[in-house]
Parts: sequence; structure tokens; C-alpha cells
Amino acid sequence: MKTLVKADWIVTPSGEVIKNGCVVVVNGKVDGYFDRIPQGNFQREIKVNGYLYPPFVNAHVHMELSLLSFNPDEFASFFDWLLWIIGKRSLFTRKDLELSLKLAEEKLISAGTYYVGDISSFGVSSFWEFRKIKAVVFSEFIGKEFSPADFRFPVSAHSVYSVSFGALSQIARESSKRELKFQLHLGETFEEEKFVRCERNQFEEKIYPFIGRKRYERVCANNLIEYLKRAEALNENLIAVHCTNLSLAEMEEIVKAKASIVFCPRSNLHLKVGFPKVEYFIGYEKLALATDGLSSNLDLSVVEELKAVYYKCEERVKLKDLFPLITSSAAKVLGISDYGEEAVFTVSLSEVSDLDPYSKLLDGSARFQILDLSESL
Repeated sequence: MKTLVKADWIVTPSGEVIKNGCVVVVNGKVDGYFDRIPQGNFQREIKVNGYLYPPFVNAHVHMELSLLSFNPDEFASFFDWLLWIIGKRSLFTRKDLELSLKLAEEKLISAGTYYVGDISSFGVSSFWEFRKIKAVVFSEFIGKEFSPADFRFPVSAHSVYSVSFGALSQIARESSKRELKFQLHLGETFEEEKFVRCERNQFEEKIYPFIGRKRYERVCANNLIEYLKRAEALNENLIAVHCTNLSLAEMEEIVKAKASIVFCPRSNLHLKVGFPKVEYFIGYEKLALATDGLSSNLDLSVVEELKAVYYKCEERVKLKDLFPLITSSAAKVLGISDYGEEAVFTVSLSEVSDLDPYSKLLDGSARFQILDLSESL
């Protein structure tokens, strides 16, 4: 089937803006974007009154934790929150996890998100059949002994303080062997730097006694980047999440290694750990914004993350330059090689389309939904 989609405003996957443009869809695939109606016969025509964008991407979400009632005012610090999370995790039933996934999917769709990088802490979303979104699911590992046979790849090694040095190294090697990406929470708090330097830190003083264990092994390094290098985990397959408390020099090492970076600005603010250095790395092709999830955030809107960065940077960064962080660059982070080919779009319907499509993202009244023509035959 050949379909013509017309819209008041169109943003292509490359960021080009077309006013009163159209998209041709052939058998569920995008055939091209045009500033005028091309010649040919169309079996169907669709008019979008408003804005048509490439599908939004949320590169890091803990969907299984979506039933948690997070309130940032209840936590004075990251460690208060972490103790709360640890206590809540043990209470989840299978039904709770399934309800969480259903809730998260609906919230992602209502935020205009189609592609998701999900972290499966309990193994439920790894086998879940999502109806309206496409998820790249990373099986989360926490612990000392990692057995590749027991895990569905790709994998998320939770963090340097919750995964042994040996397990991190093995996850990195196994991921490289399979040519798959792996995620790692990195530099979310400065206490991680103290941890790898083998200095006194709150993980060993607060968290480990609470869960009844001690440090797995005493591997010391000058900083987190040196620690990753020693574990052979700093490579192009790494997706480093948060990075809020890394120095610029450490961030440059991640870029040099061609690893991916995912910033979760509002989650970091809610947990009182600071704000990531987003504006210094605009233009890096493997950079994304994400929400982290309803366990540390109030919604799953990547547009709200974009707005947070835009205003925090006091408009020094253009919206057009931030937009790839929730679309094409975020897709590269997740390894979505066919991004933009499938006939799936994020749309914002509007009777009055006087704003340009980037300014529309700042409009508090804007509502987003998915237009999925990928099954057209």
C-alpha cells in the first residue's frame, strides 16, 4: 500500500524542518519526505493537523519499577532514596511487575515515545510482549559471580558498587564477543569515585550493612575511568548512564572510547546529585536523554528532559541541537540501525500551528501520540 501523509509541520530524522510537507509511506516503510505532493497514485491519504516528528526515544527506563510512588520531597539524599528502593524491591509480586509494565507502556506512548531502552531488574520485561512500543531490554545484573548462560543479553551491569570487578569485566568481554551493548550506571554520585579509590564511602558505611554484605574485592583505582579501563569495560559497547559527577576529563575519555552516554537530568535533580554536563557534549553522535523511570522521576517524558536541559543551560543550546538526544542520537545509543525507516511517527495535533516544530516542544499544552503506519500492506 502507498500512503501519503500530509502535515502542517514535519521534522525529518535528520532534523530538517518542512512546512506544509508530506511523507510517502510504501508498505509500512518511509519512502521519502517532500515539500510538495509528489506525483503518483496513493491508496490512502492522511492529514495531520499539527506536527509530525520522528519517533521519540527514551534510552534508559526502569519499567518494572513503575508502580513505585516516588516523591522527591521525601528524600534528603541519594542514599535515603537508595535505601527506600532496596526495601521496596523485595515486596514486588509478579502481578505488580506486570502492572508496572502496562502502566509504563501507556505513559511512554502518551509522551510520544516509541523506542525504549528498558532495564529489566526482575527478568519480566525481558520476555514481555509490548503492544505499542519497541523496547531494547537489558537484563540487569547485581552481584559477584556472573554466569553468561543465566542471562539474556544485552546486559546492564548495575554499577561499580553493586557488581564485582570480575563480573563487570566478564560482562564487558561477553558483550563485545556478541557485538552487543551493555549499560552501566556511572558517576551518579561522587561517592562512586571514593569507592573506586578505596576511600571511606557511603556505600560501604550505609548500604552494605543494610543488605548484610561487605565489599566484594578491594580493587582500587585513581578514578572511575581508570577502574573501567582496568576491567576492559571502557569501549564502544558501553552505555554510560547518568555521568553526573564525572569530571570533564573523564567524560572526554568516554567520548574518546566511542562509548555511549545517557543523561537523566530530572532524576539527578530529584535525587540531589547534581546536573549532568550536557551542553559540553552536544553534537556527540552517541548521546541521549532519558527519564530513568517512575522510581526516580514523576513522568516518562523525554520532552520534559529536553526542556530541563534547555532552561538549565539558559538557552545557550538550541532546541534543534538538543532534539537528536531524544531521536536519532538516542537511537544510535541503543543500536537501532534502521531508525527512521519504519513508518512510525510522533505527532502533536494542533488546530493552530503558528509555532515552529522545535518551539512547539516547549509549549506546555502540547500533547504527543504515536502514528504507526508500519503495518500498512
